This record gives sequence, C-alpha cells and structure tokens, in this order.
Amino acid sequence: MKRIKVLIAAVLLFSLTFSLTSCAKSPTGNTDEVSAILNDTTVQQNQNVTVQSNTLETVILSQPVSTVPASVSATAQNTAPSTQNTDTSGNTNTTTATRKPTQAQQSQNNNPTSAPQQDNGVISAVNKYSADYNGITHTVFYPQNAEKGNVKYPVIVFANGTGFSYTIYESLLKELAMGGYIVVANNVTMAGDGTAQISSLDFIISENKNSSSVLYGNIITDKIAAAGHSQGGRSAVNAAAADSRFDCVISLAGSNYTEEAEKLNTPALFLAGTKDMIVDADRWVKPAYDVCKGPAVYASLIDGIHTSCCTSPGTYTSYIFKWCGYWLKNESSAKSTFTNGGALSKDSAWTEFSCKGL
Repeated sequence: MKRIKVLIAAVLLFSLTFSLTSCAKSPTGNTDEVSAILNDTTVQQNQNVTVQSNTLETVILSQPVSTVPASVSATAQNTAPSTQNTDTSGNTNTTTATRKPTQAQQSQNNNPTSAPQQDNGVISAVNKYSADYNGITHTVFYPQNAEKGNVKYPVIVFANGTGFSYTIYESLLKELAMGGYIVVANNVTMAGDGTAQISSLDFIISENKNSSSVLYGNIITDKIAAAGHSQGGRSAVNAAAADSRFDCVISLAGSNYTEEAEKLNTPALFLAGTKDMIVDADRWVKPAYDVCKGPAVYASLIDGIHTSCCTSPGTYTSYIFKWCGYWLKNESSAKSTFTNGGALSKDSAWTEFSCKGL
C-alpha cells in the first residue's frame, strides 16, 4: 500500500507540474487532459481502484472496477511502451531509414484481429515495420497485399493518448489495417498539437516515393484520415485543421479545446463514452463537435469507458470503416450510416447521436 501511495503521489505531482507549466485553459475554464486525469484519478482512488504500474498509462487505465473488463489489468502489464519492434538494424541516427520487416517480425506480428475482408482481393494478414523519420519513430501496419504491388490503399494516421505508446492500440490498429488501410502510428506520447501526426503523414508519403520501402508505389497519398484517442483525438483535430492533406478526422474520446476545434473544416467523426471518467463527453467531446465548421457526427457509446477503443476495437471500427469508406474510398452508400435515421442513429449501443453538414 505504501508503494501504491508513492506511485500515486508521483503521478499527481507530474500532472500538476505539467498543467501549470505548459497548458492553457479552454473557454469553459477546463485545463488540459492531464488535469482531467488528475481530477478523475482522485475520484477513482477513493473507489479503491488499484494502480498497477508507474506510468501515466495506468492512470487512464484505472477506470472504476465495476466497468473495467478483466483483460485491462493484463493490458496494463503487457502493452507498456516498448521499442522491441523499432529500428532493429541499430541505425537510429538516420532521418529517412526504411526497412522491410524481417521474417521473424512478420511471424510475430501477422496475427489478424478480425476475419479477412475484400478490398480488390482478400486481406489475409497484416504486416508491420518501424522506421525513424525526422527524429520520430513511426510504425506502419499494412495489408500484406500491399507488398505485391498490385493493390493500393488509403491511409489512416493515428495519434496516441497522454503517456501512451502506439503499442496499447495494436489491436485497434491491426483491425483498421485489415479493413483495407495503411495505418501509421508513432512513439510520441504528448501529441496534442498535431505536429507529430503531420510528421507521420510526411513519413508515409515519403514511403510511397522510396524505392527501398516495402510500400513503394502502393499508397494512395491523396486519401488520408487523421485519427486518434484521447489527447490523440485532439491531435487529429489540430492536424487536420492545419494541414489540408487530411480528408477526414476520427476523434475517439478526444480531449479537444473548442478554440482549436472551431478551426476545423474537415469532416469529423467524434465518438465518446457515457462512462468515460477521464475525458468527459459533455466537457470535451460534444463541445468540439458543436463548434467545428465542417460536416460532423457525434455519438456516445453506452457504458463506454476511456479505453473501450483498446479493449473492444470492433465496436468502433465498424463505424470508422463506414466513415473512411465514404470520405476515402468513394463508397457513396456509406453516407447514410451517419444521417438522421441511419444505422448509427438507430444503434442501441450508442446514444446522443447528432450530425450536421451531411
């Protein structure tokens, strides 16, 4: 118990220091996501929630015990940030290093999380590799078909939540790749301003032109989505507002500021959770939807907690595929999913549906 109290005190001290030194207040008087974590963690500790490690990741994973799936404690231990799959060549000082996955890496990482889907051919497996670009390690998940040179795919660029590495999202990212997308993430754990996500976009576009890349010539570089979770959802909004190369946004429990979201004209899908104690939907997610100027959709997952997109990715990807299908793959029929009377508005698993500009 003494060790737990020391860990809690360390997290609280870091959160308070960060919020005082680097964060501006939102128009509603709320400080950034870390301050929200501070407040909600205090409540959750009073409910006898156990802190399981010494990273900020555990604060976000420490949802009320009554709503956390049993697998979460294992997730906290098994998906902590790791560099075991990054730049295995040892060449860490290059800015454009790209390498084909080794046979051992492919054997380890080609475990699909969902049934194969059709996209100009059967997607039977997902491969993965990492490379350094402009001082950031980027990790790419892609359909194995992309290596054959006869199938091209659009891109989803993903941003992490506060204190998270991409590794906690691997199930989600693999499932997105199985849906027929090249998915690029990175190792940046404080991504809110969107700059790291734009760097990932620059990286994946460069891969399409790099003859030594396994994805050379196989990337549809003018069909790009910005996606992210928590602080990464804020990143997705900021990146798309700043860079017109992004065609749509997916913000999962995004800790958005309204003064940033009101600059967004890019179509945006905002998904929240009714039991998210870290990023409260009414304080962060719905206000961002309300002020953005482009086409947008909002819905909240009933009983969804902050990490539901990690533990139950299929609940989200079914709608992410429709959203990206419409904006990136010209699937015109997918639009009706997000209009009044469409599939999302009628889905009993979701509530507070709202749409505009569609």
